[in-house]
This record gives sequence, C-alpha cells and structure tokens, in this order.
Amino acid sequence: MMDAAKHGNQLGDLLQDLVNRIAHRGGHTLAIMNAVPVTLQQVIMLHRLSDPGINTPSELAAALSMSLPSVSQMIDRLLQLKLVTRIEMTADRRKKQIALTPEGRALLLRLHKARSAEYEAGLARLSPELRVKLKHLLRCALTELTATG
Repeated sequence: MMDAAKHGNQLGDLLQDLVNRIAHRGGHTLAIMNAVPVTLQQVIMLHRLSDPGINTPSELAAALSMSLPSVSQMIDRLLQLKLVTRIEMTADRRKKQIALTPEGRALLLRLHKARSAEYEAGLARLSPELRVKLKHLLRCALTELTATG
C-alpha cells in the first residue's frame, strides 16, 4: 500500500492514504459488485446516470472521458443486467435516453450502505474526539463544495 509519507504531504496524498486504509476492509462492497456482476467503471456510469442532465450516451462519454463505442458497450451490458433502460427520444429517434431502473437504483443504494459501513469500521480505531472533528471538517468541506458547484 502506498504511504502518504513516501509521496508527500499534499492534501490529495493524505486523503488517498486515508481512504486506502479504511476502504474495503470487510469486502462487502466488492462482494456486492461480484454478485451482480458489475465492474467499477459500470458502477461509476450508474452514479453518473443518477446526476441530473446526464442521460444520453454522448453525455455519458463526455462525463466519463470515454469513447462513445466503449460507453455503448457498457450500456449494453447494463441493459442485460436490467440496471438501465434505453429509450428513443421522441424528437429525434436516432438519439437514445439512458435511465436507471429501480434495480439500478437499488444496487447503488446497497453499494452506498456497504461502503459507508466499511468506512465506519475503518475509522473505528480513531479516538471518539478525532472522529467528531473529522465529521465536522467533512461536513464543512461538503457544504463548501456543494455551494461552489
């Protein structure tokens, strides 16, 4: 495992080292992904589809910095798994709209709960005082990031 001390004390290095130390400790997130089965790229695509304004293959390709053929293949796989739907847009039948299915939303919720539980378990070794401080700082950071778009 990479260590922030070896790679500098930049905020990104420190945050990456923290996440590496607390993520996937129980393996529950990976077990859910393997059971479906979906890849990390496919999960990221599902997350992007939950963002408002991203619902066509072209928009997904741009948001994910991927080629349109690669995105189309991923969409086909997610369709087979019944995690997304693809419908023709009425104004232009050549354009397709991609949306999460209830199964896709349920998968994202299960993954969110599993990751949160794994992070909680990974942080359990911290003192209660430090966990309170970290929680406060994270809320402040998220509030500022949300306000700035």
